[in-house]
Amino acid sequence: MTGWLVGTLLATSGLILLVLLVREPVRRHFGARVAYGLWLIPAARLLMPTLTETVERPMSAAVTPRMMLSHYTAEPLLLSSVVPPQQSIVEQVGGWPTILLVLWLGVAFGLFAARMFAFRRERGIILSNGTEMGRIGSIRLVRSPEVSGPLAFGIFDRVIAVPADFETLFAEHERRLALEHELAHHRSGDLIANLLAFGLLCLQWFNPLAWAAHAAFRFDQEAACDARVLDRSRTQDRSEYGRAIAKAASGRALLFASALDRRNTLQRRLKSMLSNPTAGRRLAGRMIVIAGIAVALPLTASRAIHYVDLPAPIAPKPVAAAVVPAAAVQAVPAVQPVPAVAPAAPVHHQSLSIEDDNVIINGERKKWKDMTPAEKAEVRRSIAQAKEELSKINHGEIQRQVREAMEGARVNREQALGEMANARQEIAMAMREIDAHKAELRRAGQDPEKLKATVRASLKSVEAIDVDAITRQAMESVNPATIEAALAAAQEGMRKAETELNRLEALDRGN
Repeated sequence: MTGWLVGTLLATSGLILLVLLVREPVRRHFGARVAYGLWLIPAARLLMPTLTETVERPMSAAVTPRMMLSHYTAEPLLLSSVVPPQQSIVEQVGGWPTILLVLWLGVAFGLFAARMFAFRRERGIILSNGTEMGRIGSIRLVRSPEVSGPLAFGIFDRVIAVPADFETLFAEHERRLALEHELAHHRSGDLIANLLAFGLLCLQWFNPLAWAAHAAFRFDQEAACDARVLDRSRTQDRSEYGRAIAKAASGRALLFASALDRRNTLQRRLKSMLSNPTAGRRLAGRMIVIAGIAVALPLTASRAIHYVDLPAPIAPKPVAAAVVPAAAVQAVPAVQPVPAVAPAAPVHHQSLSIEDDNVIINGERKKWKDMTPAEKAEVRRSIAQAKEELSKINHGEIQRQVREAMEGARVNREQALGEMANARQEIAMAMREIDAHKAELRRAGQDPEKLKATVRASLKSVEAIDVDAITRQAMESVNPATIEAALAAAQEGMRKAETELNRLEALDRGN
């Protein structure tokens, strides 16, 4: 999950930067509608899942380090145990990835909810002080003193709001063209696109490029809508349409609405209207956008390998599951006690645990000297079986697999360090982009210094992740010395038990 998030952030940031660089040349050569379509490329990448490749690999017939560790770290009975380290508070709540994920989603949800609440409040003010003039299909036409220029909003309850002096401020042809502009927003689904675009912006609230891209996206949307209206209008309508835009340029617009009145983009929109590419150029531009999506998605997709372990033809008897023959019912691991069977009648599901000075048998703690001959014989049989199982361990194969696991941990460390270095470079580039677009960000209602502070805080959180500590913990879990120490402890425990039994039997013979 974390790998996909980091990969997606880096890939979409690169594609957003690419669109910001090429959108103006594309608008000049292929038109505003093609430039608006460029934003489909980073949007499609943001929603693209990880491409997973399945690789089959045979399972080793020897005992793996994971099998050994799962038993050598069990409750100490016949052998000593390895006590797991105590987890920190951060680890108990899921680690830094979980904390950062919760922080990321929490801020995204809060930002989206706050803006949605503000939109609903402004919508309510416009409609409560407005008067319905009629309908154009399913779209309500409302006159309201709360707007100074035509404004389209609403996805289910679709509305076009016009100012109270709409008839006196705009000439007849200008009113028609202004309403055509707002109707085009509704008919082309621009309002749905605005909602989705802001949702994606909230998910990348910490990415300065995303904020710059959102402002550019809204401009390209308006320019594309201008082009749609003019494509269906007469040539002489261009001047009247330009006058309508100039009259409506109050600068006020709702977040989830599309408006004719954007003062800060007036000059650029009028300049964009001068571009009138042919139908052939527009078609070629659309094909370029489709080809860009087809090329960019596979090249930037996050990739993962899913390993499928194929079972060996003949699986060896696991070290930790040697079964006691005859009357014993419980499996006898080499590192766990052997179930004892009373001589008179077999006792099922009873356990045996050997300590230095005591033996726990059938749930009763006894001294070595207090054991019955049958119990001593059972201990000898258990020790013999444990020694037989330990003798089957292929130490060379275990060492080979441990080396492979440790080499994999080292490779993962290098990859993680490389990704963090790339992230630092991207963040540094984002900081430069904020500095370069300070004025534009302020016009969009954003504080560049707050954005930079957010980026620095994110960088500080990433820098706090100790890759070396994580790697050491992973490598310690397959430490050859730990495995060999556990095997040596097993052999030493059996040797001491045999020595004690021999001493007791010698005393019995002497008596």
